[in-house]
Amino acid sequence: MKLIIHAGIHRTGTSSLQDLLASNRKALLQRGILYPGDTKNHQQLAWAIKCGEAKSSDVLRLIQKDTDLYKIAILSAEDFCIHKNLSWLKEVSDQVSTSVHFYLRRQDHWVMSWYNQHIKWPFDKWKSQMSPCEFLECIDEFYWIDFHKLIQRWESILGRDAVHVSVLEKGQVEDVTEDFIRHIDINMGELPSPAKRANNSMPVHLLEITRHLGLHGMSSAQRMRLIGALRNALPAPPNLPITVYSSDQRNLILERFATSNRQVALERFQREDLFFESAPKASDPFFTFPEISRQEYTRQWIKPITDQLLL
Repeated sequence: MKLIIHAGIHRTGTSSLQDLLASNRKALLQRGILYPGDTKNHQQLAWAIKCGEAKSSDVLRLIQKDTDLYKIAILSAEDFCIHKNLSWLKEVSDQVSTSVHFYLRRQDHWVMSWYNQHIKWPFDKWKSQMSPCEFLECIDEFYWIDFHKLIQRWESILGRDAVHVSVLEKGQVEDVTEDFIRHIDINMGELPSPAKRANNSMPVHLLEITRHLGLHGMSSAQRMRLIGALRNALPAPPNLPITVYSSDQRNLILERFATSNRQVALERFQREDLFFESAPKASDPFFTFPEISRQEYTRQWIKPITDQLLL
């Protein structure tokens, strides 16, 4: 029996893959593949291991049930990529042939998406209220986007050939779901696909007002109602930029990880550049919240939201 771990990273289209795997448990099992449990993903397990509340025996117990029915078990959780202590992985791989898949997104795009995620779905109270610049100052906390160190950490346990690395961008891997399913030797057409996920990121023009609304303390239903009111009341203007970070800020992010990215490119792809996309240019647009009076702010931004909530 083999174990395949899809370990993220976050913000690389993982939810669509997890939707597909979770909605096709029976079809996968008929093909000798187990996607264990009854939840969409295994985030709870990954987080529990990181916090010391679960261990290798919990992983083995989950994947070693009725092993005569399948040859491959798959675990999918983005939080596996944040593990620094991989002693649990060593214990699992000593008993089960184990491999891991990582999907890498260019760090300037990733930071923007991670900021959006913290504002829209706040699991950290303080970061959910940060300005873009304040959030960027926390970049050292996101140690897993040093891709070379991330890969080395897992290679030290599993060996190079068991660590699979793909680059998520146009011209390389453009669909994580299709790529991962192909890696497990299944044709996408063999599995009924769930409804396509729309891009549910908050439009950048709504981030500034949203971070001041205290979504962290709301229930899921309250949060979704407020987000819906924001979207309906303040639709995205035409030609809205996709980032709140300037080209200078983005280039500083890329410079920070340039050596790491180059090492991955050389070791994994025998080339100099990990990503094909050109570096940000001074002319690249980015969104900044307009400097307006309190009266205009109330009229243009607050009133449409309250009107929407009162419907």
